[in-house]
Amino acid sequence: MIRIRLNKNTEGKIENVALTKLLDKLQKEANNEIKKIQKETKSGLEEIEKETQKLVEEIKKKELDKEISRIEFLKKRTETEHQQEARKIIIQTREKLIDEVFEIVEQEVSLIRKNKKYEKYLEITLIKAVKNMREKQIKILIDKKDEAVFSKIVKTMSKKDGIDCIINTTSLKTQGGFILTDSRERVRINHTIENLLESSREKIRTRINDLIFT
Repeated sequence: MIRIRLNKNTEGKIENVALTKLLDKLQKEANNEIKKIQKETKSGLEEIEKETQKLVEEIKKKELDKEISRIEFLKKRTETEHQQEARKIIIQTREKLIDEVFEIVEQEVSLIRKNKKYEKYLEITLIKAVKNMREKQIKILIDKKDEAVFSKIVKTMSKKDGIDCIINTTSLKTQGGFILTDSRERVRINHTIENLLESSREKIRTRINDLIFT
């Protein structure tokens, strides 16, 4: 065995080399640990970022869905309001036209007594109405302005059909026509021009709808 004897200086150098190696080892291990931590941290951050992005996207989608729902609601409400407004305008226009038509009709009706066909109209209408009542004694309520015309018609009916008609001119004010009633006034049939116009109002409304709104 060969023994080497080291002096003090040589021993110091050996100790420094060993210390340096130890420090290098520790530094290397530390660097490896740091890299490991950095890698894990980066991976963790990436995962957090993914989860955060996912959460953000979910929130954005929910908010977007809410906004879409709100827009759809506003759209439907607006459409409904417009439809209601349009319907309102149509109804107003229709009623205005009906009123205008009636004004024209009423102006013409106000002159009906001057029409040559008026007397014939009263005669035909009265005879038909009396036959439908099937009464022997009938009251005819008329405007005093038509008294002469009805007296002539009733006289003819009495001779021809033997129907007893009493003419009453005390209360009725009308633009034309008459009201029939029996002797006990149990039945009342209105054949005045005003009643005829009123009953025709719905027909005029329907006709205007057919002509203009279809």
